[in-house]
Amino acid sequence: MRKRQIDTLKIFNHNVQEVKENEEYLVNFDCGGREIAINILLGSGFPNEKPKLIVSPILRHPWVNGTTGEIENAPGILNYTIHSDLGRVVQAVGREFEKHPPRFVNESTPQHHAPPPAAAAGAAANQHHQQCRNGNVPDYSVDNRNALLSPSHEPDPFGLRNLTTDELSRLNADEDYLEEFVAKLPFLQHQNDELDQLLAGIESLAVDNLARKQTVEERKAKLESLALEFKELGQQWESMNQRYQRKAEDFSPQHIKELLQIAVSTADSKSDDEAQRFLAGQSDVGTFLQNFIESRKLYTMRKAKEERLVQQLTALERAAF
Repeated sequence: MRKRQIDTLKIFNHNVQEVKENEEYLVNFDCGGREIAINILLGSGFPNEKPKLIVSPILRHPWVNGTTGEIENAPGILNYTIHSDLGRVVQAVGREFEKHPPRFVNESTPQHHAPPPAAAAGAAANQHHQQCRNGNVPDYSVDNRNALLSPSHEPDPFGLRNLTTDELSRLNADEDYLEEFVAKLPFLQHQNDELDQLLAGIESLAVDNLARKQTVEERKAKLESLALEFKELGQQWESMNQRYQRKAEDFSPQHIKELLQIAVSTADSKSDDEAQRFLAGQSDVGTFLQNFIESRKLYTMRKAKEERLVQQLTALERAAF
């Protein structure tokens, strides 16, 4: 689950830099033409425990602790659960800073009139009520209470300054009205639109994959058929290659030379045998002459072929064949 959360960070945000694997990451955003960096620290208990986001340089914003630069009051941090997406939380913070660029802490800011105390108190109570509903009871320090109740020149991302005291009281008392109000927040609607687009893309991809299933199955069957045919052809080639090797050995010049030498020796021996039978009186003159002449003729022809082949082989060896 930790790896999946880190993957969402890389999916929903650009310029993600890995400072320390699985523990610390850095994301850059544009803030009024100036670049800011959000440092994401993942503790040992993450994702069961919420991540720590620190902005640099420190900004003047209701979400940001003006002393440490830690982003403490962003909705994604306040309502964080194990089922939250780290990438969407960081993306929402970055878009808030991009759309409503706050000033840096070290910049001087003009004075503005404070909102009515009742409206500010209602906003604080509403924020406390919403956090309690999500199981997160924040520990409001003096600085945090001052940040909620003191005058602010920054844009109001939730539009609470435009609400009357009665509307704020209703938000605090009526949960259905509060949920309807939260559902209409622009950044939440934008996230819901993005989620709908992602779901539509996934559904379209799934439908496309199902439409291609039959084609994939047909090509898979064809591939298996070709593989079987290739195997059979390979076996045939192996058999033919062995046969070719045997024929090549049988008809090689050296083998033919050896066979001719054997044939010459056989014909020579046969003529000698005929002469021995005649001298031993085992054949008459006519039979001897016929057989002897025939065997010597065969010997002479084979001997000539042998000598000719030897000459050719010698010439080939000299020609480096």
